[in-house]
Amino acid sequence: MLERAKAIIRQEAAALQTLSNRIDDHICVLADYIFSSTGIVIVCGVGKSRLIGEKISAILASTGTRSITLDPVDALHGDLGRVRAGDVILALSNSGETAELMQLIRAIRQLPVIVAAITGRATSSLAQAADVVINIGSIQEACALGLAPTTSATAMAVIGDALALLLQERRGFTRHDFARLHPGGSLGRELMRVRDLMWPLEVIPVFRPGTPLSLALLYMCRASPNLGVAAVVDEQCNVVGTLNGDSIGRLAECGAPPDLSDPVERHMQPPLNTISGHAFLDQAAQLFRQHEIELIPVLDDQDKFVGLISRQDVLKPC
Repeated sequence: MLERAKAIIRQEAAALQTLSNRIDDHICVLADYIFSSTGIVIVCGVGKSRLIGEKISAILASTGTRSITLDPVDALHGDLGRVRAGDVILALSNSGETAELMQLIRAIRQLPVIVAAITGRATSSLAQAADVVINIGSIQEACALGLAPTTSATAMAVIGDALALLLQERRGFTRHDFARLHPGGSLGRELMRVRDLMWPLEVIPVFRPGTPLSLALLYMCRASPNLGVAAVVDEQCNVVGTLNGDSIGRLAECGAPPDLSDPVERHMQPPLNTISGHAFLDQAAQLFRQHEIELIPVLDDQDKFVGLISRQDVLKPC
């Protein structure tokens, strides 16, 4: 079975290599239509093509091109109202003869829209009805029966990826744009800004270097929220160190309690690094991995101290 699995993957990979040599500038024409369109991309298909269409629509939307999917059967029973003048219809059918899809295309032709097709037959009814045709060609399915849409479905999905990424690059879609559309999960965390996760200066106790440790610990305990940390700043309000209640507590647990009359500068950790609030969270993660530090001071555009970001918050599992 393992050898058969490897053979299936090799077969699909070979089909994609053939596809890369087959496609022509029609994909560029379609990208131009979409880029200049005032509407959205509406992806349609039936069966496995509908599922591939959902994936294509999703990658378009997540990379800056507005897109929805439309089930041809639902469209023929009222959902055609989702389509507006200026939209681009992207219809998927390997055979190009899917009855429900062709009914939808005939109905859509009453509106001023662009119809594009991804199909395996350049002479099919769908291809003849479309303004732009991306022909994936005749593809042998990986299925031993030659029936299940496997390799052909993979080819359609790859065409969708290529189209979406052409448009992403054409739009100048940036990391900031990507972060805006992907706020959740581990990906969203990596693309967050430091300012989004830092503890702002307003909630952090701040002391001068000569403040007695006893007074500093008292204010840290009373602070709301009780973060257990504090910043130490000089007379120009430049951060010169951070104070971590856990570190002080570990000294006491080890039988070496600090002298509470000591100034906080004797127990603070000098800032080995600072980071801009505009930096991405993955940049902060890199600093924490490079250095054995628990806190990094955050600075604004004028290099003014505006908060702290914690190792625990940045590197915690998502």
